Amino acid sequence: MEWQIVNTLASVVSALAIVAGTIFVVYQLRQESKDREFAVGSSLFEIWQSRDFQDDQLLLLHKLPVQTWDDFVAMGRGSELERAFRRVAGFYDRVGHLIVTGIIDQNHILPTIGADALAVWQRIEPLVRQARRTENPTLFQCYEAVLPSCIECAAPLLANQKKITSADSLPNGKQTTDEVERISVHELKRMIDAGTVAVLDVNTKPKAEKIIGALRAEPNELSGWLSILPRDKPVVVYCS
Repeated sequence: MEWQIVNTLASVVSALAIVAGTIFVVYQLRQESKDREFAVGSSLFEIWQSRDFQDDQLLLLHKLPVQTWDDFVAMGRGSELERAFRRVAGFYDRVGHLIVTGIIDQNHILPTIGADALAVWQRIEPLVRQARRTENPTLFQCYEAVLPSCIECAAPLLANQKKITSADSLPNGKQTTDEVERISVHELKRMIDAGTVAVLDVNTKPKAEKIIGALRAEPNELSGWLSILPRDKPVVVYCS
């Protein structure tokens, strides 16, 4: 009998040790993931804030003299402008890749750099699309993939002082933050039925549930997103 008790206790202790070990390993992995994300995010911010990067970004924003890829190439390969084009757009493309693959959380970086990413894309979009047809069909695809999320983060700026709200998935009434007012799904339905609001769908998942009547840019490009923002109604942004 005593040996049975000892064996039972040993089995229990062994099981507890396995559980404890598993919990410890999971904790370590999560901590390593957080540490990795912090390190990657810090490196990205350091690059984005550097003088060289900001100079190249300002060059694209204010001194890009051409709108076609042929004219851009004709200015000379390896020029200062081409370096700025590849460096800045390549940086945002890398950020997009890290977000798409889940290495970093978009909410930790896009609120800071999203508006600049949108402004740069608006300037270089014609060049990128023409370059895809003639040289590289996958050029800066990850950059373009995160544009809807950039728009969501920069929505208060793009709306030009219009009131913008965000539909909350929990029916717990209004919640407010410093920048975006959240509303319940029930209130959103009342506003849609009354025709007093425009709904902007910024989902990045191809099979995400859709709100009937929501506006979504097709194709998924900055000019399309900007063109669908109404000027006579408040805008509700949602992402499921």
